[in-house]
Amino acid sequence: QLGAVDNLIAVYIDNSMSIQAHSAEKSLFENARTSALKLVENLNQAQKYVLLSNDRDTRNEYPMNHDEMLLRLNEMKVEAAPVSFDEIYNSLSFIRKKNDFESATLFVYSDFQKNIMDINDLKNDTTIQIVVLPLKSDFQNNIYIDSVWLQSPVLQKNMTNELNARIVNETSNDVKGIPVDFSLDGNIVAYTTCDINANSFADVNMQFVVDNDGDIKAKVAIKDSPITFDDEYNLVLKVRPSINVVEIKSNSQQPTANSQSSYLELLFKDDALVNYHVMSSYGIDQQVINNAQMIVVNEKADLNETIQQSLLDFASQGGTLLILNDENADNAYIYDEIGIRPMHFDENENRIEYIAKRNSFFDDIFVKLPENADLPKINKHICFDLGKNVLNVISLQNGNPLLMVSDKGKGKIFVMSTSLDEEYSDLANHALFVPLMYKMALIGGGISDLSYTLGVDNIFDISAISLDVDDVVSIKDENALFEMFPLVEKRNNHNYISFFENLPSSGFYDVCKNEEVMMTVAWNDKRDESEMSFFDKEGLEKILKDNKLNILAMVDYDEVGTEDVMDIIVKDSVIWKILVIIALISLLIEILILRFWKS
Repeated sequence: QLGAVDNLIAVYIDNSMSIQAHSAEKSLFENARTSALKLVENLNQAQKYVLLSNDRDTRNEYPMNHDEMLLRLNEMKVEAAPVSFDEIYNSLSFIRKKNDFESATLFVYSDFQKNIMDINDLKNDTTIQIVVLPLKSDFQNNIYIDSVWLQSPVLQKNMTNELNARIVNETSNDVKGIPVDFSLDGNIVAYTTCDINANSFADVNMQFVVDNDGDIKAKVAIKDSPITFDDEYNLVLKVRPSINVVEIKSNSQQPTANSQSSYLELLFKDDALVNYHVMSSYGIDQQVINNAQMIVVNEKADLNETIQQSLLDFASQGGTLLILNDENADNAYIYDEIGIRPMHFDENENRIEYIAKRNSFFDDIFVKLPENADLPKINKHICFDLGKNVLNVISLQNGNPLLMVSDKGKGKIFVMSTSLDEEYSDLANHALFVPLMYKMALIGGGISDLSYTLGVDNIFDISAISLDVDDVVSIKDENALFEMFPLVEKRNNHNYISFFENLPSSGFYDVCKNEEVMMTVAWNDKRDESEMSFFDKEGLEKILKDNKLNILAMVDYDEVGTEDVMDIIVKDSVIWKILVIIALISLLIEILILRFWKS
C-alpha cells in the first residue's frame, strides 16, 4: 500500500516555535526536514505528495510530484502557531477524498507537546495509516514570559504607571538574578531582576512614564537559553492625546448664544486633555459616540429604546456611561438591563454618609478622607432598588444610593440618583465633583488590548478608525515585507477586521487605511508552547491506539534523522513477519505434540 500510486503520501512537519529546540548539533526542525527529504528521495518517483504544516499553506496541500515536494520542503520555515493533531489528520482525510486517492500514509514529525494532542474532533479514516516520527530535544528546560499587564489601564502622557510581568520557571532548579527589561520604541526605560523557585513563577513590576501620545511599541524581555522564542513579550501602549466626553441633552437644552453653560461644560471646556461635545437626543451622531470615552445622559434627555440600546453597546465596548436623574427622568430600558428599579422620589434633604473608598474606582481619588469631611448636600433624589449586579459606591444618610455602578462588558455604567442642578444638590460645587468626573472619563473609552495571540485572536475591533465604503484596510508588518487584506465587518455600529490565515510571526503590525497607518497592534506566540510537557513513545502509542488509528510504525527518538525512514519501516516489517512465522511454527509444534502424545 505504501508504494502504490493511488496511495497519497502526506508529510506533516510541526513547524511551531518549540521545534526550534536543538538535538545534538541541529534543531529539531532541521532533523525533521532532513529525514523528510531522504524519505521523498527514496520513494516511488510516480508517487504524489502533500506537505502539511502549522501555517496551513494552501500551495502545499494539493497533490504534488516528487520534485515539487522536495522544493516545498526546502522552502519551509519555522514560526507558526501550533495546531492540534486532529486538525492535521482531518485535513488529510479531506484532501484524500477530494482528490480520489484510495488511501494515504501520514508521516508525522513532531515533538508531540501534550497541548497539541487534542483529538476530540478527530474523524477516523480507516484508509489512512500513520508513521509516527517523534522529535526530542536535548534541552527541555525553559524560562519564559507568560503574561504582562498594567497596574492601571489608564495611560496618559507624563503619568506614572506600573507594568507587571509573570516569569515562569519550567526547570527543576531554582534560578536567581534573571534579568528583565522593559523598552518603549526600542529604548530601555526600566530594568529589574527576579529569583524563581523550581517549577514555579514570579511576578515582577517596573514603573515607567510615557513622554508621547499615540501607539507606542513596548517590549518586555528576559535572557534565557537555549529556548528563546518566548523570551520577549510584545505589547502596544495606546496613549490618548485627548479624552472625548459627550453630554446628551434634550433638544430644548441645546446651547444658544445666551444660554448658561452646564457644570460639565464649565469643568471640561478649557481643559486641553478633554474634548467636550453636546449632542441632542434627537440628533445622535454614531461616529462621535464610537470615538467617545465617556457619555453623560442629562436628566432632561429623552431617549428612545434604540438609543438606550446603542448606549448599552457603547458601555459593552469599554466606554463609561453616566446617567443623571431628576423627578421626570426615564431610562427604564437601561435600568432593566443592569438590574435597578426607581421606587419613589424623595424631597427630604440629605447628605452623603458613606463612600466605598476600597472600591477600585476610588483609587487615586482620595489620599485620605477626613473623619468629619464636609460632604455634599442632596435636596432631592430618586430612591432605587438595586439588583445583585449593581454596587452602591456612594450612599446617603437615609441609606439610599447616590452613585451606583454596574459592569457592562468591558465598560461601566454609573447611575446618579440626583441631578447636578442646584435645585437638586450642591454636588457640582463640591470638591468631590471634579475627581469623580475625571476618573469616570479616564477609565472610559475601552481598555485597549495590549497584545493579541497568534492562532487564537483572528478578530479585533478597529472602530477608532473612521471607514467609508470604498476604503481599503490592510495589515502590514513593521518592515513592510508582509501585507494582508482582511475582511472588514460592521456589527452593532462597530468595525471589526477578521482574517482566516495566521500572521507569519509574532511582532508589531500596522493597520492601514488606503496605505496610511492608522493604528499599531502587537502579536505574541501562544504560551502553551512554552510548557515543556511532551508525550513519550508509550503514552503516544496509547492515545493513538485508544482512538483506533491505523499505526504503520512508531519510530524511536534516536532513529529520526540518523536512519532512513523506509529502512526502519522495512526492518520493523521484517521483524514482524519473523515473529508471525515463529508464532505459526510454535503453534504447529504444539499441534503435533498433542497429536502424537495422544497416540
